[in-house]
Amino acid sequence: MNPFDLLKNLNIDDLKKQTQDLSEKLDNITAIGESGGGFVKVTLNGHYKILNIEYEDNQFIKEDLNTFKDLIIAAYNSASDQIREKVKSQVSGLLLPGIM
Repeated sequence: MNPFDLLKNLNIDDLKKQTQDLSEKLDNITAIGESGGGFVKVTLNGHYKILNIEYEDNQFIKEDLNTFKDLIIAAYNSASDQIREKVKSQVSGLLLPGIM
């Protein structure tokens, strides 16, 4: 199949509407990733933007900053995996064929 065949029947106004709908859906999809047994929590939206970072404030943070950074990264990665699955299941119908 020629990829340009998809463009022949493409309506720009429909594409703009689909893009707007997709962006709105992604704004409303959220996930919370945890690490360290819930010590660190990172909340992302469907655009993979960090909305919030929560952590238990204690002496550990001051004593082992490198491990604390690793926990933040692990929590982000956990939330990112969840977002990926939610996006696949919730917005796949809004995308052009072959994008997801």
